[in-house]
Amino acid sequence: MGKERKRRRSPSSSSYSSDSESSEEERRRTRRKRSRRHRESSKRRSSKKETDEEDEERRERSRKTKGRKRDKRRSRPSDDPNPEHHEPESVLRLILDRFPEVATDLKQLLEMIDSGQGVDVRGISDKSLAKLLKKLFWSLNLGQNEKGVFLRPPMSVPTLEVIGSTLGSYLKLKDNNVFSKSGSPNEQPNRECVNNQEVVDASLVVDEHEVKNSVPSGRRLIGPEMPSRELLAAAAELTQAETVLREAEIDVDHDLFIGPPPPAIVAEAESANEAERFEEVSRIAGAEIDKPYDVLGVNWKMSFDNIKKRYWKLSLMVHPDKCSHPQAHQAFVILNQAFKDLQDADKRKAIDDKIKLKEEQEQFEVELKALREAARWRQLQGISLEGDEELLAVAKEAPKRDEWMTTLPPERKPGMPTQSTSFSKRTKEGRGDTSIWTDSPSDRAEKAKLNYLEAYNKTKALSDMDGDKKRSSDSSLVDEYNASKRPVSLVQKHQEKSKHPKKKSKQPEKEEWVGAHPWKPWDRETDLTAGRQKVNLDSESMVQGLTSRFSSGATQRNFL
Repeated sequence: MGKERKRRRSPSSSSYSSDSESSEEERRRTRRKRSRRHRESSKRRSSKKETDEEDEERRERSRKTKGRKRDKRRSRPSDDPNPEHHEPESVLRLILDRFPEVATDLKQLLEMIDSGQGVDVRGISDKSLAKLLKKLFWSLNLGQNEKGVFLRPPMSVPTLEVIGSTLGSYLKLKDNNVFSKSGSPNEQPNRECVNNQEVVDASLVVDEHEVKNSVPSGRRLIGPEMPSRELLAAAAELTQAETVLREAEIDVDHDLFIGPPPPAIVAEAESANEAERFEEVSRIAGAEIDKPYDVLGVNWKMSFDNIKKRYWKLSLMVHPDKCSHPQAHQAFVILNQAFKDLQDADKRKAIDDKIKLKEEQEQFEVELKALREAARWRQLQGISLEGDEELLAVAKEAPKRDEWMTTLPPERKPGMPTQSTSFSKRTKEGRGDTSIWTDSPSDRAEKAKLNYLEAYNKTKALSDMDGDKKRSSDSSLVDEYNASKRPVSLVQKHQEKSKHPKKKSKQPEKEEWVGAHPWKPWDRETDLTAGRQKVNLDSESMVQGLTSRFSSGATQRNFL
């Protein structure tokens, strides 16, 4: 043991121990570096994990924020594409309230949509107006294609039938306001009196005496007074005259406002030769006017869009400027009238009903003819079925009414007096105004204008008279109240005082007791001459006095 310790303490052992210590120190240093590196990597991993968690939380918050914004945007009324949340009339009132100047353009847009055309609102510069129009179209259940163009579905109700009444009343009210501001009764009389006082039903008119009796004495009603009977009657006449005038203007105006035809139809019409144009003119001129489908050469079951295309083509072919046929103008007028009749929904429905009834009658006649032939064949074979007698019975012809055209009635036969020989039991009344039988449309329109002006002047005069009466009664009531209740104001006192002349310019008034007082009144002019005698400065008396004083008498004096 001692030798080994000595051996270890020897130099070789000391070098070995120093090497082992250095290697141990390196291992410790390496271990420390590795542990430090491990701690740093774990820190980096933990910090990266925390950063990832923060990024995930940030992304989650941004997703929630975007979702809330999207929900708000969807719940916003101006961007809601669901039409069931909004009524079309409320949206229309909102548009007219914010943009009253677009009422006429909006009506034209709705007419285009009803005629089958598409409307694109992306070209409108005002974004709020475009949003409101989209909202209106969605509420009207219009379809929107992938290009953003709004179209009316084939079987849907026309838009003007839904909101046409509201839009029309707004336009009429706007026109009345414009007319009332213009103030020229000769050109377009304003209808302010009709707008301010509406025509009510006759059952609502109450007698003035009953109103006065129903109101207790000493009390006055507050609020607008009911118009008089005369004013209501005049307003009714004015409304009727306005309706007649509008109808007369419609009868005179035969122009159609139709948009430009598509380029394809224009090219097709221009490619037609002269023979085709002449053939169409002859066909249209020879067709019956009361059958617009025959005039246009289309089937009554055809859609309105195809009818419009057919009309465009025919109008370009038979136009007097493009066709040299002598009846081109007549054919063009007939074509326009036929298309105008088909444009009107009511007229087209009546025409379609007549065509349906005629087709049903023709089909019934064909079936009846077949049944009669079968019954006749069974009769020849000796077979009888129930109902064959009714089928084979010959229908009685309706009596012809041609005899009355050539045979006189009993009272007009020869030998009878042609004049009346007895007094009439009833008073004979004249036919009245028969000018309606002979008036042309222009004469009828002129008379309607004159009647309208007369009714307007009458209504205006009555309304002015009622207004004057009301103002005079109100002023008399105010004056009576002021005279009885209110004291005299300072202004009135000043006015009364200024009416009298001032004291300086006032004439001295004669006192009532002049000559009746016991002393002599003081007078400046009289006091200046008081106590002095009056001297008469007469020239003759003065000369006489001088001669008498300085004369020597009657004796004559003689001088040496």
